[in-house]
Amino acid sequence: MKDKCKFRRLGTMLDCSRNATMNMTTMKRWIDLTSDMGYNALYLYLEDTYEVDDNPYFGYMRGGYSQKELKEIDDYAFARNMEVIPCIQTLGHLNQIAKWPVYKKHMDMDEILLVGDEAVYELIDKMFASLTKCLRTRTIHIGMDEAGKLGRGKYLDRNGKENPTDILLKHLNRVSEIGRKYDLQMPIWSDMFFSLAT
Repeated sequence: MKDKCKFRRLGTMLDCSRNATMNMTTMKRWIDLTSDMGYNALYLYLEDTYEVDDNPYFGYMRGGYSQKELKEIDDYAFARNMEVIPCIQTLGHLNQIAKWPVYKKHMDMDEILLVGDEAVYELIDKMFASLTKCLRTRTIHIGMDEAGKLGRGKYLDRNGKENPTDILLKHLNRVSEIGRKYDLQMPIWSDMFFSLAT
């Protein structure tokens, strides 16, 4: 008897943003185990735990992966017919970088990026550029979940009150435009469209 997967991708997701990241030995062991079970994808949830060019405080003191390490993970997985897909954040869940003064200008409030600010889109461009240098995949999960206070901070001061769904779509369009430069497919979490509609 031979099993055949009916999904193009079958994978696991590892949260590399809370508590600690896996060391390289453990990561490779995980790839071996899941590959042997027929998995062909590994999703790495990386809020700020990866190296971004020209951003030394991105993930500072968080034990994140260097570009060299991500490339090593990607090469190891590729040899086992596995695709490594980064899951990053391009709107909320960035409280770890928000604590550094250099990123204060990027934030709307709390952990949410400031929609419409060009410095934010320059940062996102560098995120994409850094990841595409070391990973073969052309899929980057761009997050955009659980940003319930979207548009209530600096954005409100600058632009006045706007429909949060419109703000989200404006941001999604800009991020998608940047991603197209790198020929990326960019899935997102869907919760914001439901929560903002209620």
